[in-house]
Amino acid sequence: MSRLIIVLAVFVTMLEIAPRHALASPKDTEINGYLQNELQHIATLNERSDVAGTRLYISASPVINSAIIWQADGEQRYPATAQVLHVLDQPVIAAEKRLKALAKLARPWRAEEADASGAELFYCYRTQQIICALLNVEQLAAVFSIPPDMIHQQLVLADNEMPNPAWGTWAVAALAILVISISSVLFWRRQQPAKATQTLSQETGFSLGDLTIYPKQLRALRQDIAIDLTDRDVKLLRHFASHPHEVITKQALYDAAWGREFMPNSRALEQHIITLRKKLDPEKELPPVIETVHGQGYRFSPPA
Repeated sequence: MSRLIIVLAVFVTMLEIAPRHALASPKDTEINGYLQNELQHIATLNERSDVAGTRLYISASPVINSAIIWQADGEQRYPATAQVLHVLDQPVIAAEKRLKALAKLARPWRAEEADASGAELFYCYRTQQIICALLNVEQLAAVFSIPPDMIHQQLVLADNEMPNPAWGTWAVAALAILVISISSVLFWRRQQPAKATQTLSQETGFSLGDLTIYPKQLRALRQDIAIDLTDRDVKLLRHFASHPHEVITKQALYDAAWGREFMPNSRALEQHIITLRKKLDPEKELPPVIETVHGQGYRFSPPA
């Protein structure tokens, strides 16, 4: 109970010293980093005059529906004006004036809702070039395992609006209540380890460090907490378990979990690994199960 009181005290302190942060979250930086890496990769492909590669990368992305690129002097680099307009380019070309106005506000990024439905967002990022994209909100939320409303909160409201202090008071209070409720649920779950262990242990599973996977039930157990998995999660984890200490290439992981059902240059694996890591360690407090080997792939290193 004392932990819950401490949590509430922290949020009350936040209300006094930083009302704007009532709407913020550590995921804000993570989401922006992800989007900016994606857009920078598109800009790099375009700098190489790789129009086909640029278009293929955008079409393969579940998050980016279309994109437009300008030089700092305002010259349009992509899509090329001399070419026949592609169906993917139509939304950003139609909103060109609006996107240029949005890009002027980018420091270095800026986002706003594309229409009243909230299903899509315009997002502009300024580097040596200016690149604006139309984002699929539902898919972006799925990558980070958060509700779509939180995408709007972190990319649109948190950047564009300073909340009214009175409204911020209620936001902090509501957030504190939510945290207490979640903490209570987690506390209850930790009081039921024997039941979870008994249910899962009826099936023979395989292990990755302190994680035990039960394929038939599509579940895993880590520190007495049951974790729901997908069939693709299980295929990836089984492949890691079969190749301890080895650096496994992305191609090998695609073959193991997707077969040939993927497009070249797809980001599906990276996005799936992000989601899987969040399932296995939502609080980012445990040893990593899957390590990234930059430029090579991924690796599972069992503890000594």
